[in-house]
Amino acid sequence: MKTFTRIAVMLIAVAMLSGCGSVISKSALMGIDRNATFDMVQREPERFSGTSVLWGGVILSTQNLESATEIEVIETNLGYNDLPDFDSSSSRGRFIISADKYLDPKIYKEGKGVTVAGKVQGVTTRKIGKMDYTYPVVKPVEMKLSEELPQDYYAGYPMWGYPYYDPYSPYGAYNPYYPFSPFGPTYPYGPYPYRRHPFYP
Repeated sequence: MKTFTRIAVMLIAVAMLSGCGSVISKSALMGIDRNATFDMVQREPERFSGTSVLWGGVILSTQNLESATEIEVIETNLGYNDLPDFDSSSSRGRFIISADKYLDPKIYKEGKGVTVAGKVQGVTTRKIGKMDYTYPVVKPVEMKLSEELPQDYYAGYPMWGYPYYDPYSPYGAYNPYYPFSPFGPTYPYGPYPYRRHPFYP
């Protein structure tokens, strides 16, 4: 019975972890080539034309045209849940999202993060200052916006950013009284007297 309980707890944990997926829907992720990186497309646009990509970054500007909206993005790495990194120091360059509809610049505004699943439409050359710059162009299938967390968001929670995720908190996994301890349930959730916890005398 104890073995069955432990297996059940493990299966629940695995199911919870597997639910932590991308901010982009599964249907939009189908056919995505994650090996088609920004710099590869910029160098060989003909090779990657029509390729489905998943990119992200920080919005620099949004411009409404007669029949489309263009969003200029500084590319950054995608992290947890495919959310973009707001630190642009590792950026490989800029790209343009070209949507065949109106997108409100007050919503898709400068400084917001964006993750886009879409197809490479080629490149376009435009000026940055006085220099010609080659922008890869992506036609979006699905986009998600995100915002940078304030610098003091993790203040007071140096390990996980939220007390319930701190394994050393009163509710953490390593508390000997925690019912879902990786070492099995202990008193008052287990048989009395509770067995000695490996981290406690």
